Amino acid sequence: MSADRQLLAFVDSLREAGIQVSISETEDALKALCIAPLESTSMLRSALITTLVKSDKDIPAFDGAFETFFQGSGAVAQGELEPGQTEEPPVLAMDTLQSMLASLLLEGSTDELAAFASLVADGSGARTGSSGGGGRSPLARMAGAGYYMFHVMQDLDFREAAAEAEQKAMNGEAPGDLPPTMAAEQVRERVERLRAEIERQIRRLIEARGRTNPWRKQARSPEEVDFIDASLDQVNEMRRMLPALAKRLAARLARKQGAARRGRVDIRRTIRHSVSTGGVPMDLSYRKKTPSRPELFILCDISGSVRTFSTFTLQLVYSLHQQFRSVRSFVFIDRVDEVTDIFATMDVGEAVDKAYRTADVVDGDGHSDVGRALSHFADIAIESLTPRSTVLILSDARNNGEDPRSEVLERLSRVSRKVFWLNPEPLIKWDTSDSIISKYEPHCHGVFEVRNLKQLADFVYRGVS
Repeated sequence: MSADRQLLAFVDSLREAGIQVSISETEDALKALCIAPLESTSMLRSALITTLVKSDKDIPAFDGAFETFFQGSGAVAQGELEPGQTEEPPVLAMDTLQSMLASLLLEGSTDELAAFASLVADGSGARTGSSGGGGRSPLARMAGAGYYMFHVMQDLDFREAAAEAEQKAMNGEAPGDLPPTMAAEQVRERVERLRAEIERQIRRLIEARGRTNPWRKQARSPEEVDFIDASLDQVNEMRRMLPALAKRLAARLARKQGAARRGRVDIRRTIRHSVSTGGVPMDLSYRKKTPSRPELFILCDISGSVRTFSTFTLQLVYSLHQQFRSVRSFVFIDRVDEVTDIFATMDVGEAVDKAYRTADVVDGDGHSDVGRALSHFADIAIESLTPRSTVLILSDARNNGEDPRSEVLERLSRVSRKVFWLNPEPLIKWDTSDSIISKYEPHCHGVFEVRNLKQLADFVYRGVS
């Protein structure tokens, strides 16, 4: 993330903390960053507080937001430390980690994979924090796990290393006496285990460093907490209130459908009934209107921070299963697996957990590949789609530079009643970095920002029902 973008994000956090920051003041701060000798965190703080804070009463809120936002930036390009700071563990060079990765995927034990994941996670914030890709800039920000996971996998050339290790195993170059096919299967198991362990270690570090901003204004209710930014306590609170929300929404949908039963005027019945009033149509007769229940196909991204959003969407939709003629669910990261049968035999909460644990959704390095998932979904389901079918896609549309394959979505849209895309990211982040939502939007009947339970419930009530 560039220094300019990080500054703009910091300004947003100040506004959320109740500090008024104007556009001109933001411009002044950008200019200050260009000329100020930012050799330490204190220099950065001085430049920002001078340009962004107008009143002494805002200083405590500024300091709280600053400490949280720039937590972990510590050391600067010169290698100096602020008073009271302790020196962080050394970060191994990327080429060293890459060489270690190659051998670990071929013959690493479980303990060795865990130790390697810890080394990678400990250095992830320092590597991704700098705007230039080198030193530990004071503009480093504790971003979400997905952000660090993406950069770690990219820096390690994880996809290439996994493919190379599997090929060596197939060629009989793996240590030991296993047949090539079994050795290759072991490599694939190590790839998945290591990817999961790196993500777990990164999430552990983020939680330990206190990512939540204590100065940020709290959402008025759990329904308004953003899925992507929710803490563990907030996720648990949202989970507790989900059944009540589903019950309330079901009642609203029932009233909506009841009001829709009165259709157009039935001319024949109206004239026939008017005989008793001398041919004057005193009472209008209406055709009975039967609200149609859609067949719902859900294609759900379960990678990274999108997982929380996908979990609640699946749980809410299955809590309202009586509103749909049928529901089929598919999950993906870089390949698709259908999980409908799991929901048919288990409680919805347990089904979601099992789907995440057992679904076959990873072929490569664990990065989302939306285009490939759409193509795989079309292969599986397009013959089942009808004019009664509604396709619901849950994803942030971040495709990691892969082929979007938007023509596949266009085919799905042609044979379906409706295609809706729900994106848990704020609108301002759409089409930034590797987001390609605009590639898919022309082929959807609606693309919606769904950042919290309230927006999700509003969509279900107004859209898919």
